[in-house]
Amino acid sequence: MNVRFIDTSIMLNLLEVPGRCDRKEKVKQEWAEVLKNNETLIMPAATIIETGNHIAQISDGNVRRTITMKFKEFLEKTAEGEAPWTLYGNGLDKEEIKYVAEHLNEFTQSRIGIGDMTIIYAYEKYRNEKPAIGTIMIWSVDEHLSAYREENVSMKRRRKR
Repeated sequence: MNVRFIDTSIMLNLLEVPGRCDRKEKVKQEWAEVLKNNETLIMPAATIIETGNHIAQISDGNVRRTITMKFKEFLEKTAEGEAPWTLYGNGLDKEEIKYVAEHLNEFTQSRIGIGDMTIIYAYEKYRNEKPAIGTIMIWSVDEHLSAYREENVSMKRRRKR
C-alpha cells in the first residue's frame, strides 16, 4: 500500500488558486497517476484549513467564488466519504499540542508553520500506527515537506522486531 498525505500546495494547484498554482500541470498529471494506481490518499485537517485561508485571500471576487465552489464540492465529498482521500485528524488533541510545543522553536527557526507541523505530526503518527505500508510520503511541491518520504515502511518495522 502506498500512502500520500496531501499538502496544501497540492490542493492549491488542483484548485488552480491564482498565484499559488505554478505547478498545476505537473500536479494534475501526477494526480491522474495516483488515482490510476489506487494509492491511499490522506487529507490532513490542516490542509483543509490552510486551503480555505488561501482561497479567502483571492482578490478577484468572481475567481474566489468559482474556486470556493470547487473546494465546497471537495469538502462535501470528503464529509460523505466519496472523495478519493480520507480525512485524518479532526483537530489538535493533547498529544499533537505537546508535539507542536516541543518542536515549535526548531520548526519556526526553519520557517515552518504550525499547519505544516501538524501535517508532519499526522504523517509520523499514521506511519507508526498503520500496518502494511509500502511507501509513505507527504505529497507537496514544498521541499521541506516533500522530503518526508519513506520506502518499505512495513519491512523496516518487521526487521526491528
